[in-house]
Amino acid sequence: MAEEEANSGFSQDEASSPDETPHNGSAASPPRKRKREKHEKTSCELCKARKVKCDRAEPACSWCARHNRTCVYLERQKPGSRIGFTLELEAKVNRIDALLQALGRRVEEHIAKDQPSASHASFSPSASNGQPSSHVEGLRQEANASTPARSSIVSSSPFVLSGSDGNVALHDGSRSLPQHQQSVGFSTSNAVQNQSTPSPGGFSVPPHAPSLLSPLAEFPPQDMVYTLVDLYFKHCNTWCPILDRKNTFTVFFGSTSLEEADRILLHAIVATTLRFFKDSRLPPDMRTHHHAVSRHAVQVYALEHVSIAALRALVIICLDELGTSNGPRGFNLLSLLAQYTRQLGLCEEVSVYLSTDTSDTPRAGPQRSVVAGRPETWIEDEGRRRLCWMVYLLDRYATIGTTNFDFMLDDGRMKRLLPCSYDLFSRNVPVETRSSVATTTQHGTVDYAVNKPENLGSFSYHCEILRIFSKVHDFLKAPIDVTIASDMASWRNTYRMLDGSLDHWLQSLPSEYNRISALCHSDPASRVANWFMLHSAYVVCVVRLHSPAAYPVVKSHIFVPSHYAMQRCLSAVQSLGDIVQDVSEANGLDLLGPPFAFSLWVAARLLLVHAATIGCPLDPRIDFFIETLTYVGQYWEVANTYARTLQRVVQRGRTGELGFAAMRKSAYELVTLTSSTRQSGLEQTSSQTATMSEIDSMDVFDFFNYPKVAEPVLNSSNAQTNLLLSQRISGPSGEALGKSNVPDPESDWFRFGTSFT
Repeated sequence: MAEEEANSGFSQDEASSPDETPHNGSAASPPRKRKREKHEKTSCELCKARKVKCDRAEPACSWCARHNRTCVYLERQKPGSRIGFTLELEAKVNRIDALLQALGRRVEEHIAKDQPSASHASFSPSASNGQPSSHVEGLRQEANASTPARSSIVSSSPFVLSGSDGNVALHDGSRSLPQHQQSVGFSTSNAVQNQSTPSPGGFSVPPHAPSLLSPLAEFPPQDMVYTLVDLYFKHCNTWCPILDRKNTFTVFFGSTSLEEADRILLHAIVATTLRFFKDSRLPPDMRTHHHAVSRHAVQVYALEHVSIAALRALVIICLDELGTSNGPRGFNLLSLLAQYTRQLGLCEEVSVYLSTDTSDTPRAGPQRSVVAGRPETWIEDEGRRRLCWMVYLLDRYATIGTTNFDFMLDDGRMKRLLPCSYDLFSRNVPVETRSSVATTTQHGTVDYAVNKPENLGSFSYHCEILRIFSKVHDFLKAPIDVTIASDMASWRNTYRMLDGSLDHWLQSLPSEYNRISALCHSDPASRVANWFMLHSAYVVCVVRLHSPAAYPVVKSHIFVPSHYAMQRCLSAVQSLGDIVQDVSEANGLDLLGPPFAFSLWVAARLLLVHAATIGCPLDPRIDFFIETLTYVGQYWEVANTYARTLQRVVQRGRTGELGFAAMRKSAYELVTLTSSTRQSGLEQTSSQTATMSEIDSMDVFDFFNYPKVAEPVLNSSNAQTNLLLSQRISGPSGEALGKSNVPDPESDWFRFGTSFT
């Protein structure tokens, strides 16, 4: 379990009080000169930056040793140096004030020269409606404040204005400050932008985006940024393990300024983890501001750069979007992710990389994708592998929820080795893992070209089960005629094969998987979210595969419900409920992401389908699932959407407004109706108004509407469907769905076989 211990924990480290440990003297105290000896060192630089008490242990303090950080002690400054430092900062602020005034005059002169009739009144520093002048005036007022305030302004700003001969330029001012006072800086190559110009790709700059003269608005204060990055690794990187914690913190909070690509990655992390930030110093309006600014920065950068760095930041922003809504915006981001993954050649284990010169020689046609280039190290190669699999994972979860969409990353092209365990990745230990494509031998055993299961982790097994899930999705998306015996025999053979794949996958899991419930109640350092996410993926896959055989919406004399399939579904939902109970009691629900919320959504809907099909009372466990979704919804808004939809459907069923069987029938009819197509462009079209109740029914039951019938065709005479839905929705004896109709386990076609199998 080294992977999980290095990657997750249900509780954060508790911050102690600031470092205040004065050295008290005594009657026999040594001369003053000895008080400045080296053994009286200060706190380490990281503890000072975090305002945490440091125990000054050698060679590293306890906090740095526990978090595997580089511990640095600096000697005390000489007496009077802080005064000199303050005077130096005051002088810099005075220079900034003078240069800002010069900048304001140059802006006025430039605009007056181009637009003499109107520009002076619009951009004058004294104008009341000019936004640039308001920023200038704001910085002037800050520069004229007291000396302590000036010091904080300079130390928290990543930019300092400098110039000679009246020329104003931006440079990185953090280099002149001590390491513990540096803010999150970034390169200035793309810093100067005209905000009135529309960005490529149609993205518009939000009205509250930071301007050139307000760099402080780009990120929250440094201590908040540090906390946000830490929250990302606690709440997201456990189940989205594409970043190494140690390297990431070194890049973000090291001694050098950030390059543009690193700054964009930081924007993605800030936007995604603001939902977990509880500091009251950042009010809701500022959260909205920073979220919009960071999201916009990542999107614009991703549209202009096809690179690994852009893809990595875009994956994290996609987490934010899919955790907020399962609407079109998320699919737009997913399509961009899939396209970048293909363009960068990440779907295969490339052996030879082409290298090209940097000349801009025109080419007659599109160039083969060589953007990614050759990875310089194994950890870089593994990072790309994990990034590709994370795009695959997001694509699968988003597409499976729609039931009728195609995957954006084709399984046939996905030829990556599985990622290794996180502890091996973080320790930069090159290892072999397992091929993602298996072959079945003539003896029925599964064979892999590469197979080192000892190097696999929870993320590896998550990728494996999603490959099985992809086959299930494609299998159930195809229509079938339930009245043809040969078609049903082929269908049942594929169904059994997929069920066997699930069983084989389950048996291949390490022993830790069987102890996840116990781990949840053991030492907090061993409580991990990634194994719970893995279990939820297994539950969703089981329900998706077996629910068509357990609760078919269309029945015939050769396609009847399976008791075995029904028990598999109910057992999976029960196991998920037990896991959720364990995690809830351990206060760990905030560590589980949108895929876990999706599993709750699937499990709750299965209970509704069971009640609608069998005609039994609704299982009260659905209330627990709804409550859990509501709790998770305070972090991931999509869970709130699931909870509210379920609440409305459950309330209608329990109050007698509309029975669950009637809701399922309504959903089937509406989906079938809207799936119909015209045979001629001259045929008439029609529209039908759907109520909120009907929309809710489709959201809940369409996932379980199987088997899919062949594409319905509209009757050209009256634009109505020619399907006999009332007959198709009933069984061979005419009994309607909703009456007590538990399948007979003694004649189950799955377990014992029939003449049609």
